Amino acid sequence: MHLEQTSYALSPDGIRLDKVKKGIGQYCAIMQQLQKTDVSADRDFQTLFNGFYKIIKKPAAFYNCYYAYLEQHKQDTQLTFRQVLEYLYEKTGAIHASFGSKLLATVRPEIPVWDQYVLKNLGLKPPYSYAKNRLGKVCALYDSICAWYQTQEARDRIQLFDSLFPGIDISEVKKIDLLLWQTR
Repeated sequence: MHLEQTSYALSPDGIRLDKVKKGIGQYCAIMQQLQKTDVSADRDFQTLFNGFYKIIKKPAAFYNCYYAYLEQHKQDTQLTFRQVLEYLYEKTGAIHASFGSKLLATVRPEIPVWDQYVLKNLGLKPPYSYAKNRLGKVCALYDSICAWYQTQEARDRIQLFDSLFPGIDISEVKKIDLLLWQTR
C-alpha cells in the first residue's frame, strides 16, 4: 500500500483526501483481522469497526447480537441485506439499514454500504420510520443503491480513486464507498 504521497487537501470533487486515506487504512485493518479473530469477542476489532463505521451509542445487547451475527456469517458469501435486516429486527425491534449494510459489506466487499452520505450523494432519501412496509421499502431503496454502483458515474469514481490512490487492493465498491463517504 502506498499512501504517503496523497495530499491532505480537497479533490476537485470536494472529497477530503486525508479522510479517504485514513479510511483506507482502517478498512484494510478490519478486513485483515476479520478472518483471523473471533469478532464476537475481540474488543479491539469491535472498537476499530465501530470507529470506522460510526456505530456508536448503542446498548451492549445490540453490540453483542451484532458481532455474534458477524462472527457466525463472516464467511457467508450468499448473505443478503434482507437477512441481516430481519435478524437485527428480530433481536432489536428496529430496522437498522445502515448498520446492517455495514455488516453485510464487511462479509461481502462487493456490496455497497447504506450511509447518510451515500444516500445524499445519490440523491436518495430513506423511507420514514413509520412507513407501511418499511422493510420492503428499505430493501427496494438498497437495490437502487446497488444499481447505481453499476453506472458510468460509479465507474468514473473508481477511476478517480485509482488516480488518487494507485495500487490500493480493495474492491471497486469499497473504492466508491470511501469516496462517497468523504464527498460532503
